Amino acid sequence: METSFSNQKKINVPRTLRDMGYHPIFDRRSEKESWVRNLGRGHYPRFHLYIKGTSNNVTLSLHMDQKKSAIEIKGVKRHAGEYDGLVVEEEMERIKRWIYYAYTKAR
Repeated sequence: METSFSNQKKINVPRTLRDMGYHPIFDRRSEKESWVRNLGRGHYPRFHLYIKGTSNNVTLSLHMDQKKSAIEIKGVKRHAGEYDGLVVEEEMERIKRWIYYAYTKAR
């Protein structure tokens, strides 16, 4: 699930994500940074978020990892992830509320 917003006030998206309980992870193979928020004590399930775009226009891409990658096809690991559904939609709405709040408080 994706959402985009204009970041004209230059809010600090990483700080906002940290305030929401997300923490950054780095995938050495793809050399991409992403953000996760665990839903319990274990490593899974968790929300997994990617940030794309420029400093003025930001796109957030969210899905929920149910368990560790188990299948590898042509060198790429696949996982049991949910890209839509009620839980993912509710988390995206939560993220939007935090972004809106940060945007209204930005100077």
